[in-house]
Amino acid sequence: MRTLLLITAALILPQVPAFTQSCKCSEQFDWLQQKLALNYSGYRDKVTEDTRPDFERHTASFQEKIAASSTDTACYRLMSTWVKWLRDGHIYLGYKDTPWVENPDSIRRRFADREKIALTETEARQYLDQPGLDPVEGIYQNELGNYRVALIRNTAPGRDFAAVVLKADSIWWVPGQIKFDLKESAPGQYAVRFYLDNRSEFSTEATLKDGRLSEKMFHVWLRQYPGVPIPIALPLPFSIKQSDAVTLVFRVAPMRYDKRQVLDSLIKANRRLLERTPNLIIDCRGNRGGSNMTFAELRPYVYSGTARGLSHKVYSTRDNIEKYVLLQKNKRYSRSQRRSYGRLAKMMKKHEGSFIGNCEIRKNRPEKISPYPKKVAILIDGGCAGSCEEFIYYARQSSRVTLIGQNTAGVMDYGNVLFLDFPCGKFTVGYPTARSCRVDAGQGIDGIGIPPAVRIDDDKTDWVAFAKAYLEQK
Repeated sequence: MRTLLLITAALILPQVPAFTQSCKCSEQFDWLQQKLALNYSGYRDKVTEDTRPDFERHTASFQEKIAASSTDTACYRLMSTWVKWLRDGHIYLGYKDTPWVENPDSIRRRFADREKIALTETEARQYLDQPGLDPVEGIYQNELGNYRVALIRNTAPGRDFAAVVLKADSIWWVPGQIKFDLKESAPGQYAVRFYLDNRSEFSTEATLKDGRLSEKMFHVWLRQYPGVPIPIALPLPFSIKQSDAVTLVFRVAPMRYDKRQVLDSLIKANRRLLERTPNLIIDCRGNRGGSNMTFAELRPYVYSGTARGLSHKVYSTRDNIEKYVLLQKNKRYSRSQRRSYGRLAKMMKKHEGSFIGNCEIRKNRPEKISPYPKKVAILIDGGCAGSCEEFIYYARQSSRVTLIGQNTAGVMDYGNVLFLDFPCGKFTVGYPTARSCRVDAGQGIDGIGIPPAVRIDDDKTDWVAFAKAYLEQK
């Protein structure tokens, strides 16, 4: 059977309106359990004969709370907490996205029941002027400057501190709402619950150093009060900067498919520079992935030959088949991709309830390999996830590449995320439909990540300078 290589980590599909049904949280929870058990490609690896008793105890502990929940917010939070047992960063649970034409007033009404803490900036400053506060408390802005929050001690289940919005877009986020919260795990280190615009909840980690609160998967928050405000320099999504005559620094932002042309154009515009500069530093810190296709134009400057990896299989169910049929018609993808999705859908229809594809070695080699740069350092951390890890997985096989930093996120074994709307129509769930053959070969990285060849300790603040010195001495 021919193996189809699906290379997008998250596949965007048109949403089919859901029938308006009962919005009882218990019914939504039952539906979520059934759909993940049926469709999620990693379910049988996670819920095994050995782990099932713990999983069932975990599920039973939520039943009563979910039956008693009376708001969308409470229901969403309970289901989001329940799904973490599966330990897969590619499972997304959130409020259903709203078309961009939605009236701002309706967006604000949709999230009106979210938790709020009444707090103005003046009141926040008065609070922060008190002695004896925790070092993490303060007024922060993110590096883009579009969010300003007061991070204050506010204890509740799962949190020690809450980041209260002081200023945002006043549509998706209004003053008083909680943008993220922290639970201290060690001095200067925190577990983070971060909320996206549609109120999808993500768990990550953060460290505090010199007034900078750095989240591994999202923002860097810069303290503005108390003390001297830390300047906000807007980062470019992709950038190439010549450090000196022998070193280029290439910043690679999240590898979203819709940004692929931006990256391709930047590489083409700097081709001569790339092809004559001896050393290249690729900064992939905080790169949350997106699509494997996005990094294709980088390969000639990174690979030294053919890179190899094990293929994926796709799990065939009725829901998954329907989604791949829709992909076949989605003109957002190239004609060859749509044909590939169509072939896959046909095979899936013949083998419902099975994994489609063969485990085989996948060869990855660009048509042309540039002799320059001679040495490449790739900076990685826990924010490099999904497609970023796929890039790292193949790049590290190159003789000119050295991985520098800390372990990647470990979210790579299950991919090709598809989305289903809940029957109620208020929530949506994204789940992987593909499973890497690395799992059966004992080479899975989920929960572990890809380790660097050269590790950087947390006390190092200038990773680029460290990498530059390393390449010059190598």
